[in-house]
Amino acid sequence: MQPSPTLNALSLRQMRAFAAVARAGSFTAAARQVNLTQSAVSMLVQQLEEALGLPLFDRGQSVTLTEAGRQLLPLARRILDDLQQMAEGASDLRSLRTGLLRVVAPQMLACTWVAAVLGEFEAAHPEIGLRMADATADAVVGTVRRGDAELGVGPERPTGEDVARTFLMDVPIRLVCAAGHPLAGRKAVAWDELRNERWVLYSSEFNRHLERHLHAHDASLSLQTAAEVEYLTTALALVGVGTGLAAVPDYARSFADNFGLRFIELRGPEMRRPYYIYQRRGLALSPPALAFVQLLQQRAARAAAG
Repeated sequence: MQPSPTLNALSLRQMRAFAAVARAGSFTAAARQVNLTQSAVSMLVQQLEEALGLPLFDRGQSVTLTEAGRQLLPLARRILDDLQQMAEGASDLRSLRTGLLRVVAPQMLACTWVAAVLGEFEAAHPEIGLRMADATADAVVGTVRRGDAELGVGPERPTGEDVARTFLMDVPIRLVCAAGHPLAGRKAVAWDELRNERWVLYSSEFNRHLERHLHAHDASLSLQTAAEVEYLTTALALVGVGTGLAAVPDYARSFADNFGLRFIELRGPEMRRPYYIYQRRGLALSPPALAFVQLLQQRAARAAAG
């Protein structure tokens, strides 16, 4: 019994030569089509025949396919077509003519700053599909870890060994109060002036971040709780109706008019929160993700400069 040829014994050059001879009807004409010498084409076809253990052409006064050649030619053409489609698909991915961008970000960041960057990205690359997941800040790293998003954007969180992070930007933290609050007309407020205020808290991790910075500045400073919620939008709504104050990232300023709020600079100490890009460690990013990371970094640099 003739042993089956191994994949290593077959080559694309051999299949291209086979298909070219079958199409042209001669080795000489096929050689002109594939820009090889007649002897090179003849050798490639002979190598393929030896690897397959079958004659593919009857070589008489004319070159015609054998029965085996007729049966194998459609398979060779299908392989060549599939590889051509693969090459074209790779070209489309590299040039961002196709692909999918999968991003996760905290809900408020997603609908403000990230949404603006996504709009810029979509205008430049309209053929790229988008899958945007909005979550709590605590869920961003886990979403990336599970592979439900290729990229995450959010504040500092523990990553473990399987998720990597890259610094993106520092976001100023602002005091937010209702438009009718006595502090609403102020341009800046010192933390010392807020000792007796009550606070709407919306993230236990963020609260610990604030407390650490406050205690490092003055151990007597603390946040008295008026209400605790899960989402920043809910916190803003409660501040707007007078439940208390909140300390929030500056990008939430977009919602000031919706909830009747004033955003005020905090001093003594001024606070900023580092934000990062998260991705699976050791995995190459897709071309859409690479392009989006570059745009995020450009947008963050513009914001820092201006």
